[in-house]
Amino acid sequence: MIEPYNKLVKLAARAFYDDPTSKGDDQPKTGRSDNRGIDVVILDALTRKQWVREEDLAKDLKLNTKELRRRLQSFAEEKIITRDQRKETAKGAKIYSAAVAATADATKGKMGEEKVKLHTHSYCCLDYAQIYDVVRYRLHHMKHKLKDELENKNTVQEYICTNCGKRSQ
Repeated sequence: MIEPYNKLVKLAARAFYDDPTSKGDDQPKTGRSDNRGIDVVILDALTRKQWVREEDLAKDLKLNTKELRRRLQSFAEEKIITRDQRKETAKGAKIYSAAVAATADATKGKMGEEKVKLHTHSYCCLDYAQIYDVVRYRLHHMKHKLKDELENKNTVQEYICTNCGKRSQ
């Protein structure tokens, strides 16, 4: 049931995000990296999982966590993904609290639980209903932009003959 939406996400990613970012155009070429396709890779990875921890996604894609979060934030602003933050215990903390609760009485268990440190983890997933609307809106906007450009009377259309070089309007 979700497969058609995954295909939509993959096609939309390639249509809208498969170009280098233009933010660094004023920088010298040596200081700027080619980011072509990073957004496509991120969106493709999100189609394979429902909810994914952002740290795990960065590790799987071998990306810098800060760069991944920046891109995920732009996707969230465009309503493509949903993000959530949860406070969770560390991996060993759950085992520690369970062991303390099983071996100690209630007062000692509460003291053991105070030592459990909560970490905030960020999760993200694709918002398929919003993606459908976003893609429809962007296509509608592109159609109107092209239509306005074609109907614009200020543009001069010239045709040049490839054989003789004669120009005509």
